Amino acid sequence: MINIASRINHLRMFLWILIHTWICAYTLPLDAQNTQEERVKVLERLNQEDAEWEKNNPEIQQGRQLPANLEQITLPPLSVFLSAIDENASVKQAQAQVDEAQYDYLIQKKDWMNYFRISGMYSYGRYNILSNNSDEFTPMYQTTMSSAQHNFNIGGNITFSLGDIFSRPLKLKKYKSIIDQRQYAKEEVREERRLKILDAYNAVTAELSTIKAKAESAALYNAQMKISENNFIQGSIDIISLSLERGRRSSAVVTYEQARISLHNAILMLEMLTNIKIIKD
Repeated sequence: MINIASRINHLRMFLWILIHTWICAYTLPLDAQNTQEERVKVLERLNQEDAEWEKNNPEIQQGRQLPANLEQITLPPLSVFLSAIDENASVKQAQAQVDEAQYDYLIQKKDWMNYFRISGMYSYGRYNILSNNSDEFTPMYQTTMSSAQHNFNIGGNITFSLGDIFSRPLKLKKYKSIIDQRQYAKEEVREERRLKILDAYNAVTAELSTIKAKAESAALYNAQMKISENNFIQGSIDIISLSLERGRRSSAVVTYEQARISLHNAILMLEMLTNIKIIKD
């Protein structure tokens, strides 16, 4: 679908250039069209229209704002990008869930220690003892005795739950199963991330392999355009031949800038997936 839309846009651009070239040429007086001076005027008007068209073309302007040496970028080996998988947030989250399940398993393995209870108490302080004393010859009187004392006790308790004892092996198997499930989920996340990185790497590689040819094609048409313009001024070719050459040149330029945009987007995608800087500032 993208290639079809691109071809349609190129066809529209080619027809637009062809029509405007004819309009520009045939708006001059018929008796002056064959003079070199009038051909120069036609060519100047065409160049002005080309400059205005490139200025208003978003693809060309966006492509020219990208780094100039974009097509000279050398990609590191694929293994460098694949080694960065574990640094991804989604993979780290999956690893954290695996760790959580492993911690729960270790806690469950030591759950038998809850069958035992140890209690103890210690206190220290002064104790006052108040007592009443009397006999048949002495009225009632009170006596007080004070002393510092250490008090402590220690004890233990063992309680077994038959349900916990018999279900303990099943609980441990359950927690091990949870660990396995989360480990599989982690590997699935890593595999998905690996495939995304592989697709992004292949996209950058494919764009790099074609952009040089498109750059050479654009340079060739630019050079051919200079020759055709000179031939038009000299009267060696007519306006139709010049129109066709302008259309080919404009199509090659747009194709090249589109390739630069596609390459830049593919590189950004690979950088986002791996957090590895490719385009140097």
